Amino acid sequence: MTDSQLILSIAILGGTGRGAREGILIKSGEARERNRHLDVILFDKTGTLTQGKPVVTDSSIPLLPNLSADLSVKALASAEALAKAEEWLGEVASLESSSEHPLAQAIVRYASEHKLVIQPPQEVKAIVGKGIEGLVNGKRVRVGSPAFISETISIDSLRARIDEWQGDGKTVVVAAVDGQLLGALAIADAPKEHAKESVAALKRMGREVVMVTGDHRRTAEAIARELGIDQIEAEVLPGAKLEVVKRWQALGKRVAYVGDGINDAPALTQADLGIAMGSGTDVAIEAGQIVLVGGGPEKVVAGIKLTALTYRAIKQNLFWAFFYNVVAIPLAAVGLLNPLIASAAMALSSVSVVLNSIRIKSAKLH
Repeated sequence: MTDSQLILSIAILGGTGRGAREGILIKSGEARERNRHLDVILFDKTGTLTQGKPVVTDSSIPLLPNLSADLSVKALASAEALAKAEEWLGEVASLESSSEHPLAQAIVRYASEHKLVIQPPQEVKAIVGKGIEGLVNGKRVRVGSPAFISETISIDSLRARIDEWQGDGKTVVVAAVDGQLLGALAIADAPKEHAKESVAALKRMGREVVMVTGDHRRTAEAIARELGIDQIEAEVLPGAKLEVVKRWQALGKRVAYVGDGINDAPALTQADLGIAMGSGTDVAIEAGQIVLVGGGPEKVVAGIKLTALTYRAIKQNLFWAFFYNVVAIPLAAVGLLNPLIASAAMALSSVSVVLNSIRIKSAKLH
């Protein structure tokens, strides 16, 4: 191994060791190099900026007999109305039980908590990025985004409540049965603990931060405001995330993409730097050049800082090693420097390289 290779290896070893301790796995030297020139960080919202464990917060039932046009399940007064509401929620949850989507699972948990009957649906058809439909108890149930349901029936009676919920940063799911509007559910996914601080830190580092989500624009804007994000890519279908990355790259930007799902894999591969959350799918982890084990967006900040520190240590090590050799050897050769001192200087250069690399282990990343 040459001196330059040894210098590189020591610095990389220091950075890799610190990364392993922090749960930051850097797969290649190329990832360190690409990190230096990033302009934009694209965050897939669910599971990276948010907990990825959405919960149902509100329910509206506009068409129950003898009731006003818009009531919460919690406010239902009559036993007949409550039974009707339970039947409705049970049908919606039964259909959603066939899906692994986080929003679907939130509805199923909500129904289970209220001890509602969940039955296996039939003839289930999922429409990617829009919703799902199928048969429950012989009824044709259709559940999905407001835009999806409004393709076949009017949702005007729910429009005010939908706008209110979306303005609060909640995702709205609307349901219909046999071509009749049933109601809507509002679902919220809380931001991760350090998400807002991490966004601010990335901005201070000179990076643009963009949130990518399939949510309605009003919902996305509300969440972005809460996190301090100025730019969003809203209503993005799962298969369109790759095109989002390409569009930013076409603007001359060097892009990092942060994601954790199967549908994030193409975007992770296309990005100049793919950062996969270790809590995500195996496909996403394989596609990422940097893998973050545990934690949230604060690990993205730490990973970017760590790769920068490692690269800086490599440059510093090269400088000091060549400085000693370039200065000390010629002076010793012409008799202006005692050979013993020149030898000590060369040894000192190796010591300085090691000590400089060790500094990475104690550097502040958070």
